[in-house]
Amino acid sequence: MLLQSFLSFICLGILSRRVLADTTYFQSSDYSSGALGSGPYQTFKSSSSTPSAWNFVVPYNDSTAGQIESGLVFIAPRGTNVNSPGALIYDKSGNLIWDGTHFGQTLTFKVATYKGEPVILLWTGTVAGAGVGFGYDLILNNKYEIIANFTAANLNGSLADFHDIEMTSNDTALITAYQPKTWDLSAFNITDGWLLDSIAQEVDPSTGEAIFTWVASDHVDPDSCYASPGTTGTSADNPWDYFHINAVNKDGAGNYLISSRHCHAIYNVASSGDIIWTLGGHNSTVTMNDGTTFAWQHDVRWHNQETQMSLFDNEGTAWELDSSSSRGLLLDFDASNNSVSLNKQWIPYNVTVSESQGNVGILDSGNTLIGWGQIPYFSEYDADGQFLYVVQFGVGDVQSYRAYHYNWTATPNTRPSVFVETDGSNTTVYTSWNGATEVDTWQLSGSTADSPQLAVPISNTSRSGFETAISVTGTSTNFTYFQVAALNSNKKIIVYSNFTASDGSQQNPAANQTVDSSNSSGSDSPSSGSAQVTVGSRMITFVLVTLRILFTLV
Repeated sequence: MLLQSFLSFICLGILSRRVLADTTYFQSSDYSSGALGSGPYQTFKSSSSTPSAWNFVVPYNDSTAGQIESGLVFIAPRGTNVNSPGALIYDKSGNLIWDGTHFGQTLTFKVATYKGEPVILLWTGTVAGAGVGFGYDLILNNKYEIIANFTAANLNGSLADFHDIEMTSNDTALITAYQPKTWDLSAFNITDGWLLDSIAQEVDPSTGEAIFTWVASDHVDPDSCYASPGTTGTSADNPWDYFHINAVNKDGAGNYLISSRHCHAIYNVASSGDIIWTLGGHNSTVTMNDGTTFAWQHDVRWHNQETQMSLFDNEGTAWELDSSSSRGLLLDFDASNNSVSLNKQWIPYNVTVSESQGNVGILDSGNTLIGWGQIPYFSEYDADGQFLYVVQFGVGDVQSYRAYHYNWTATPNTRPSVFVETDGSNTTVYTSWNGATEVDTWQLSGSTADSPQLAVPISNTSRSGFETAISVTGTSTNFTYFQVAALNSNKKIIVYSNFTASDGSQQNPAANQTVDSSNSSGSDSPSSGSAQVTVGSRMITFVLVTLRILFTLV
């Protein structure tokens, strides 16, 4: 009996950490209750990726599916119960598109336009226990190549914070930063006081130069905010974060919209650095009508030529709850009367307070995608504010700073991965291509040991999720190597994989396996042009998924 209980415990430990490839749950009570573990994740044969698995607690149906805006979901799960923290792109069925966790834990992860092209903005660095970051902002092109790497400038060594990256129409970046400095905190009975100052900068990513720098303590008195020093403020390693900047925008007139979580306020700042008006907090200069007050907010954004403003109203933090639920807000801003009115609010499915993080993304269709921050949910609403679906992506300490929706097209500068599994007379080829969005069909070919690069077509299989399993049947040839070619919706080949055997050994693509770059939606593939395909830096190394031993805790 004791042995049986022990084995059951071991099995639950394994189950709690792994689910099958391309697995999505629908209204799963096992998932929501934690019976599948605190952070269920997917595993694959052809990839070492372990993305968080989704549970649709409110699935879309026949009547709502047509209202969902097409596109991809960008989230970056993090927390102690996340198997591989970092950037992930999914389709709206919960299938992985791109695993960017090799960049490490990130918070800001979004799509923007830079030099006329769609790009990914991604922060990488160190997250401090105080909830701020010190690192670098990256710009990736649609091959997932780094084309810019920059950080805060002229701040005595302080680096870019994770809370925001926004591109302007002039190809500059709006970023946040934190800087510790000495400060008189005798009013709080603290001698040799230290302040963690909040800074907004506009930086040129191509040169790393700062165009604009705004320092909170130069304009906002620490006494005007809601977070007292408590046990902080005593040293450079333990400074008082009185302001806590977490969003910065720039309007058409060149003014900056800056959000202070700890002051419960939004500041409209001129290019001179002077505050034009303050919305919220102790000293609001904007009239706030019914239902417009907010607390501990995130993700403040202008809309409709600065006539509307969205924000995520947390209504709480780790040490204080000001309401029973967080909410998304859309406010109408009346510049002539210097006032705001409530246009719309979005309440979470589980009606709870998210004590940190969160965002509101208003989509082109009028739908809204909201990420609930510390609570591992995101949800899409129709234009009337009704749920279209709600996704849970963890149970325990799982969170995502924001959740976004974008239309994103990419052709990676890598090759597809292939895993060959042979069981007696049965052979299955598993294939995936991390980050590819244009694959419609996989063309499978085989080759023999005598002619390892002589490809013999076997079958065509429609792409299915992140990883497609292709059964090798109906052939009298005993192939040693297998290769896939990715075809787009026009049945044009985008890229060839390496030849791969069941023991993991590989051969390069054949010299004549080249691809016209016009076949891949305008993006050069690893085998583009008429040049012979070579290995070099463009070959993706085959990753053999490590076999886990049954009944072993990991």
